[in-house]
Amino acid sequence: MNAAANWNDILVRDNFQDTGQTPTADPVWESPDIIPFGSDILDFGLLESSYDGPDLGLSHPIVYGQLNRIYVRGKNLRTGCPASGNVRLYYAPGGLLLDPRAWTPLTAEAGGTAVPFTVRGGAREVPPGQICVSRSAFLWPSQNPPGHYCTIATVDTPAHPMSATLPTFSSLVDYLNWVRYNPNVGWRNIDVIPCRQTRYVLSSLAISNLNNTPTRFVFGISGTDLPSGTATFSNTDQQAPFSLTAQIYAPGSDEGYTRSVVLPANYSGTVTVVVQLDQPLPCDARIVLRAYTPVTARAGERERRLAVPLTGVPGLQDALFLELGAYTFVATSSSS
Repeated sequence: MNAAANWNDILVRDNFQDTGQTPTADPVWESPDIIPFGSDILDFGLLESSYDGPDLGLSHPIVYGQLNRIYVRGKNLRTGCPASGNVRLYYAPGGLLLDPRAWTPLTAEAGGTAVPFTVRGGAREVPPGQICVSRSAFLWPSQNPPGHYCTIATVDTPAHPMSATLPTFSSLVDYLNWVRYNPNVGWRNIDVIPCRQTRYVLSSLAISNLNNTPTRFVFGISGTDLPSGTATFSNTDQQAPFSLTAQIYAPGSDEGYTRSVVLPANYSGTVTVVVQLDQPLPCDARIVLRAYTPVTARAGERERRLAVPLTGVPGLQDALFLELGAYTFVATSSSS
């Protein structure tokens, strides 16, 4: 696909700026069309009026052990004819370097894992330019333990079929490109934390190395309205133990980076991030954690096209980097 807003089917966005262009610009992990909504029923009027914001899911964080409905919203970008399709929703432990092999399909409230998109009134045919939503909500498994999770939505239409079996990926780059280059895929890797604290322990974030060779990674922290401080990324797994610290720069516009670490081939584990701030975190502030890998001489054309320089990475000042994953934490006054 060309790098233009040329998608002509049902779009599930990766972020509010996503208009169907490929590849999607960052952040690709903050889909506002995957909408956790607690035990409430999502009104279609609110679904339409919030299309350009705010993110409805931030006011309804998942409450463990209770009823949690998750809706998926779409929009028909076809110019001359209606569209129709089904949406599926998957979840996995949330993290910086995801292992798609851990994805599990969610079941809808009405049963099944493939849910038709419908418009206001319940029709399956979506006119051009119209918003649609999953006919019934997907249900979060009440038995899931507390933690951070990500969700992936896929849209299956006659023009752009999408298998119920998610693809497998032989490298982290292949997974990243699958999200960026498919407007019928939405990814939500965003969570809510309480504001007005100075210390946050963000635990059990997934990390994985899908490559069949040991691979070097760098972690970064940035955000909005962040006081200065530090973030320590650590892993106690004896296969890949590390403790790496990055500086947080107020007011949060600059990104701080850790030293690099090499993860073993085909590795899967977790990372805990301890954020220590000099001042309490303001409400509506954002903490964004990212993972990068330096681009090697063996990198392909698409990998090099997505790579960017980073300023201030210890020991790797002249390298180009590919962003492989990220997680956003939004501070609110009413998070659970």
